[in-house]
Amino acid sequence: MKNLILILLFTLTITNCDKTKETPLLLPTAAEPSAKIHNDRGIKYFYEGKDLDALIAFTQARVADGTAGEIYFNLGLMQHLKGNQEKTKKLFKQAQQFANGNKKILESKLIEKHLDR
Repeated sequence: MKNLILILLFTLTITNCDKTKETPLLLPTAAEPSAKIHNDRGIKYFYEGKDLDALIAFTQARVADGTAGEIYFNLGLMQHLKGNQEKTKKLFKQAQQFANGNKKILESKLIEKHLDR
């Protein structure tokens, strides 16, 4: 029994360590103002560990501006953290579609990992 508990703890530690090293992206200064407000709020919630609030804020940002790759990246990041692979892949594809030259999106190892599956 003791060995089983140790194995479970070790497994949980390994799976939680590699969640991601990437963080949410800011919108450009010329972005739609209300999208920027919601996106900034989502980033704040992300760093506070309030994942559901961050997801809601990023969703509100997407409603305000559905053409910002950074918003789709941020939504994909949140879905990745939730373990929702299908939604993550779809959102990361949209992030690339709307990347508008953003190297943080176009060269993201996390996006590469999900789109290679």
